[in-house]
Amino acid sequence: MRLGFSLDPRLQLDAGDELALVKRGAELGYESVWTPATPEPEAFDRCLRWYEAAGLPVGIAVVPASGQPPDVYAERARRVHEETGGNFWFGVGSGQMLHAAEGMRDYLERLRDLLPGGPPIYLAALGPLMLRLAAEAADGVSLNWCSAEAVAWSRQRVEAAASAAGRPAPVLSMYIRTCVDPDAEVARDTLGRAALMYALGPPAYRRHYERMGFTEELRSLEEGSAQPSAAFLAASGAAGAPGEVRSHFESIAAGGLDVAIVRVLSPRPGDTEAVVRALEECAPKAVAPD
Repeated sequence: MRLGFSLDPRLQLDAGDELALVKRGAELGYESVWTPATPEPEAFDRCLRWYEAAGLPVGIAVVPASGQPPDVYAERARRVHEETGGNFWFGVGSGQMLHAAEGMRDYLERLRDLLPGGPPIYLAALGPLMLRLAAEAADGVSLNWCSAEAVAWSRQRVEAAASAAGRPAPVLSMYIRTCVDPDAEVARDTLGRAALMYALGPPAYRRHYERMGFTEELRSLEEGSAQPSAAFLAASGAAGAPGEVRSHFESIAAGGLDVAIVRVLSPRPGDTEAVVRALEECAPKAVAPD
């Protein structure tokens, strides 16, 4: 399994601090750095800055297909692919596209035509239809908000569909939301608030959490009559005090990921120390004591 990390613009990091953190991630042995994206070009520019600063392979997970036509994204992806010497992974999801599985099959085909010899294309997938499409047409799968059991469930379906299609199984990758704070409750609250934005938001994510067994809990949370349970939080990511988080991060990844990505969460905007704590907690290399 390979280990990467992700810095979200919503962390509100100073530009200089962001580059310093990318370099710190490289020093800690992470093999890639990833960014989420909007339909705008900033994520592609961010990848180039990071690559120039640290030489780490870079990835986007994911741009929304509903936000731009394939030719717009393809031109941006081609530029990053060329300027990083091929050290770039390009992830795309359906966004607000109607009939997503059907629409994304055509979208992926058009991207392939526009990017011959270009970057590996990863498809964001949660449910059975999108997992099957990723197995049949993508180089990688970008999972999201999965427990270890949901990772294993996804891998089984991807491998079966790829085998039926007569092609190798795509790479299975996932952001694992990770928050490390001296106050464990603050860390868990940060993870819970981030998870609920998805679980009680887009229908595809609600269905995903229901498949993981949280139908009744979501109803209670929606009514405001409950707080996220320990099981809900454990299925959503890894959060706690320093020394408490790494084992749970690793248990989620062990569900069957090829690439596990530390998606850093912070309780406070611009808090570089929170980012460093998360990166050091899950680092491939041991962190020297102070």
